Amino acid sequence: MKHKRTTLSVLAAAAVLTTAGAAWYTTLDTPAGEGPPSGAHGLCLPATDTDEDKAGYAHTIALVSVDRTVVYREESADAGGALVSAVTILQPLKGTPPKQMTVGQSVLQAGSGYAMTKPAYLPLEPGHRYVVGIVPDSDYGDGWIWFATTADSDPAAATARWTRAVARQIAPHPDPACTDLVVTPTPAR
Repeated sequence: MKHKRTTLSVLAAAAVLTTAGAAWYTTLDTPAGEGPPSGAHGLCLPATDTDEDKAGYAHTIALVSVDRTVVYREESADAGGALVSAVTILQPLKGTPPKQMTVGQSVLQAGSGYAMTKPAYLPLEPGHRYVVGIVPDSDYGDGWIWFATTADSDPAAATARWTRAVARQIAPHPDPACTDLVVTPTPAR
């Protein structure tokens, strides 16, 4: 009989602690007077680890020559902004882009120039050639640069690399390492 009472006491204590812990956890990020979050939404971007991933997401891939910088836009208080450039399409590798395009890209300011925000995301500089992947975005003219790799030293090798990537492109899929979430609070009553 003593064994039953001890077991029941332990189970009752565990139930109380579990309930209290769950209630505490639910209110961790909940402002006072509001209930638990009503939903969570992922902000994950498609995987871009490989050339094939990038090729699958970009609507247009082309060898381009950068004609000029159109404008640099500060878009927030954070470091960096959007660099808008005019480019000439030298060789389309995916899609059917117009001969001339205006495209935007995210850059960091570095002294008198711009710095890349990711290794495969070189800032476009006038007078240089790149292979770029572009996604539609009318806020920046004809699109947004999804990736930019140099083609100055060997345009033939650069176009061969991206022609292979287009031939083996992978449909866009979420990055498995992504954990970004936005929690939508429950409206106050």
